[in-house]
Amino acid sequence: MKKNISNQRFGRLVAVYPIDKTYQNKTIWHCVCDCGNEIDVVISYLTSGDTKSCGCLKQEIDQSNLRAKYDSKRVDGIATQLFSDKPRKDSSTGYRGVCKYYTRTSKQERYRAWITIKGKRYFKSGFLTAEDAYYNGRKELEKLYLPK
Repeated sequence: MKKNISNQRFGRLVAVYPIDKTYQNKTIWHCVCDCGNEIDVVISYLTSGDTKSCGCLKQEIDQSNLRAKYDSKRVDGIATQLFSDKPRKDSSTGYRGVCKYYTRTSKQERYRAWITIKGKRYFKSGFLTAEDAYYNGRKELEKLYLPK
């Protein structure tokens, strides 16, 4: 005789009815999750506690752990892990926080160093080379605005 678990709660899931299919001779139950999703689960996964939701619980836990880990690396509210010497793959200059621009009147090529701290962007402009902008601009901005 098959076990009846209708209307029983297993974590966030409530078993509604058994479906016609089986898995390794075990009954599969159609369940409704607290988030509104519906899912079919093998009875032994429900009763053992292996399955507690449709997947929304794991997603919430993963998201909170990811946020906590990211926030734990902040210093004075600044995500210091974002500041490295390695340039991004899409960098046109080969240096992090350095971009090329042209002067308004004479249309000469120049380089600008920039850094964004707590949503505010700081610049140093007018460098003749990207290397100069990085070492004399970007590094100076980091010394001024990043926490020690």
